[in-house]
Amino acid sequence: MPETTLWNRRFIFLLLAQAGFGFAHSSFMMLPKFLATELSAGPEEIGLVVAVSAISIVAFLIPAGSMVDRHGRKQFLSAGAALMALSSASYVYVHEIAAFLYVLRVLQSAAFAYAFAGGAALCVDAAPPARLGQAVGLFGLSYVVMGAFAPAAVEAIVEASGWNAAFLLAACAAGWCCVLSIFVREDAIDHAAAEPVALHTIATRPEILRAVAIVGLLGIAFGCAMNFYQPYALSLGIYELRNFFIANSLAAAGCRLGLGPYIDRIGLRRVSLASLCLYSAVVFSMIWLDRIGLVWLGLGIGLAHGLFYPAYTAILLTGCPAAERGRRMSIIQAGLNLGMGLGGFALGWIAGRFGYPTIFLVSTGALLLGVFLVARTTRPDHREEAQKPQVESTRLREAVDRTASADAACSHRHARPSASRTGV
Repeated sequence: MPETTLWNRRFIFLLLAQAGFGFAHSSFMMLPKFLATELSAGPEEIGLVVAVSAISIVAFLIPAGSMVDRHGRKQFLSAGAALMALSSASYVYVHEIAAFLYVLRVLQSAAFAYAFAGGAALCVDAAPPARLGQAVGLFGLSYVVMGAFAPAAVEAIVEASGWNAAFLLAACAAGWCCVLSIFVREDAIDHAAAEPVALHTIATRPEILRAVAIVGLLGIAFGCAMNFYQPYALSLGIYELRNFFIANSLAAAGCRLGLGPYIDRIGLRRVSLASLCLYSAVVFSMIWLDRIGLVWLGLGIGLAHGLFYPAYTAILLTGCPAAERGRRMSIIQAGLNLGMGLGGFALGWIAGRFGYPTIFLVSTGALLLGVFLVARTTRPDHREEAQKPQVESTRLREAVDRTASADAACSHRHARPSASRTGV
């Protein structure tokens, strides 16, 4: 059953476990630099690696969401962490862009799908309904914070001890998540209380299809900003890349901690629209990366993504039955990775022929289309959903009062002749 306070024991243990997985996952945000500097990869090869990883995540996320709803959450979190530990350690044997590299990316995609689907469903289960937007934001914060710490640590470790040491540290962090996940409490799902709904039915609902389109467009821009800024910066003579990730993560963490309690109050749809507009402006500005600087661009992306993703996700989870949460979260994340995958492949090809600035223009166009779709969304905000029971209750009381008044008036009209006859 949902807790009455957000900072309950199982939510805290879940965040600590996710921090370990987030470090392992975020360590590979520096993979494009590894590919470019150690394996001499060009934009097309980097784009293909990104595409294989993202499309694999999509392929694993959808069934993972169904399995989490059917069989429970915690075991998939543990299994995903263990698989991430094994695949991360195996990177010490990667010496060229070949089949083995792609196999490892596919295994890491499966690991992420299981850990994310299980962890996200546990997060929603543990959150009070009125704090859902904040809870989703804090869950993502475990990835966001490590998105600053892990790349910075990887660059420092690589400079001191080489890439193999960084890969082994990522494996240890995933192992920490696997161990800690044992202590995360999980509620049993009462499947008998909920009407069984097929995955196809959920995935083809109009609001879900619209959401997949919106987060897919976001994924194109997010993947462009996170993956292609590295080779673009290297081509401009900028070799220290960690500042972007540090600024990005600090901004996302700051807005989710500082503004998290107000996301639901301001209105989920308003926050989604404003942050997506900011996203568009920042991605467009990445054309002048060398003039603006990695820190300012990282701050902008972190603020925009840190507000949009939890707000828009909470819109789609408002009123969602417990037996559907894993699948909905998986579908949303799958849409994001689908955009990253298809976008990575296409943007890599475009960058190889027309240059990196062109792909930032294309990504800005994708975000502006997302703004249009969010603006046309008519789904009520979380605040409006929360007010519905109160409104319905008030209407019901008014109806009961009107009925009672009508009955009393009717009784009074029938009683008056009888009283007259008694008087006579």
